[in-house]
Amino acid sequence: MERFAQWRGMVLARGHQLLGGLGGAQEPDDPADGPTPSLNRLDALVEGFAAGQPVRWTVAGQPRPLPGPVDVVAYRIIEEALTNADRHAPGAAVGVRLRYDAKGITIEVRDEGGGPTPSGGGAQGAGRGLLGVRRRAERLGGTLSAGPRAGGGFTVRAVLPAPEEMAE
Repeated sequence: MERFAQWRGMVLARGHQLLGGLGGAQEPDDPADGPTPSLNRLDALVEGFAAGQPVRWTVAGQPRPLPGPVDVVAYRIIEEALTNADRHAPGAAVGVRLRYDAKGITIEVRDEGGGPTPSGGGAQGAGRGLLGVRRRAERLGGTLSAGPRAGGGFTVRAVLPAPEEMAE
């Protein structure tokens, strides 16, 4: 019975997360749902997607710890971009690039596919998931852009502020 109650709680929590992503206010990540999203877990995230399509990631600049909210949002942006690449450009090569500088971090995720399917569009090719991570980035004072590239493929680019003196 206790196991059922735990399972039920997880299902309800996930349902609330999904409903929140449909346009309602997005709740902060709940640590009870598993490990806190973090760029420290980027290897595992990329590995999970690379099973179905080639994903390479690179880092430029000197990596450093980021403030907790910035770290979570950076991870979620990459997660959403990889999810979209898997959905709209299955099998296409994907590149993830992180660039650290004194002001913060720039994230760029590029796939070599054909871009979003006609049913996957939204404002400037942004679906609900991308709108959600854009809102998260903007709440931190950052920016997020997403759209098709000339010649094919799709790029998600985010700039998140995290001055070196803010690092935890």
